[in-house]
Amino acid sequence: MQRIIFLIGLPCLLSCTKDDPVRLPISQIQPQDHAIYQRDSTQSDAFCEFRPLANAKGCWNNEVQVYEDCHYNLLFTRYGNGWTGSDATYSMPLPNGRILWMFGDTFLGTVQADRSRKGGGLLRNTLVIQDGDELETLYKGSNAAPKAFVSPTNQDEWYWPLDATISDGKIQWMLGRLENTMESGMWSFRYTGFDLAILNVDDYSIEKIIPKIRDPDISYGSCLLEDGEYIYIYGISSRPFRKRAHLARARGGNLNADWTFYNGTDWVNQPSDFVIQQGVSDQFSVIKDGNLYYLITHEIIFGKKIFIAESDSPVGPFRNIRVLYCTPESVGNIFTYNTFAHPELSENGELRLSYNINSFDFGDIFRDVDLYRPKFISIENWK
Repeated sequence: MQRIIFLIGLPCLLSCTKDDPVRLPISQIQPQDHAIYQRDSTQSDAFCEFRPLANAKGCWNNEVQVYEDCHYNLLFTRYGNGWTGSDATYSMPLPNGRILWMFGDTFLGTVQADRSRKGGGLLRNTLVIQDGDELETLYKGSNAAPKAFVSPTNQDEWYWPLDATISDGKIQWMLGRLENTMESGMWSFRYTGFDLAILNVDDYSIEKIIPKIRDPDISYGSCLLEDGEYIYIYGISSRPFRKRAHLARARGGNLNADWTFYNGTDWVNQPSDFVIQQGVSDQFSVIKDGNLYYLITHEIIFGKKIFIAESDSPVGPFRNIRVLYCTPESVGNIFTYNTFAHPELSENGELRLSYNINSFDFGDIFRDVDLYRPKFISIENWK
């Protein structure tokens, strides 16, 4: 397993945080390449302030205040020797105070001075460990021949990351297993099943991989919610121009325990077609705040709106659907998708979100690497 550490220029980064981050000692590792990341020297120190974002054309309620999250936008502006861009942006706090980031299709390598990247292949998944303002990228293979962090035994398949939790002192990470449909176009893939990876919480080594769902119709693991004696496992099914949320749960917060599935009135032993919410994106978030459950999702079919809805129960129905933000990047070939909530990053009750940016023209993400990495925002008065 390859580990590469990244450092960011601290004077700028720390000037945009509300409290200095807790720095914990990182584990002993082999010598690695290092890179120091610096902000654009042509910009003033105001470049790193939490700048309010304009509500263009009144897209969302003016009482909702949205800010550019300069801390994490800077932290993930990478230049070389490891992670430089990806989609999927799952995050989870670890018991040692660090944060585990789980990414999908990932670029490694070096970013040019003009923010372009050389040609190269994608790794289907990587992990990034955040320790204060230090990032450590984990993948298999070598620097010269990198491989995805985790791969199925069938070499014609690959894993994309889903959500994760901690149970019995282990990382439990849901993975979607996919294959190529051999059709033309950028969407020529399909799920073949969903597996559970068990990782050591100290060194992140993979201890076992357990098949959980062999039916690929519902992508269970798109979102996890720990609540009371259960962990709730949200999944997505797709129909033409429609995406629908389904729900399972496991007792004791343990994804390796038996799952039951919500059928609208009861919890049963087999996956159910019952839909708890229509119009959700492939990857979304459900969080609990007080006695309410909030569902946060990106507008489907490559829209620019980020929605929030609320419920008294993790099973829904989710009501009071409203717009939190509209992504300004969604123009021409550029599209945004799959908004994620990161409650472990919240400091004073704000909502910190990321969304992915991509292009229908694959060459765009080589010409401008910032079109293929998460964008972070911080939202106040969001309830």
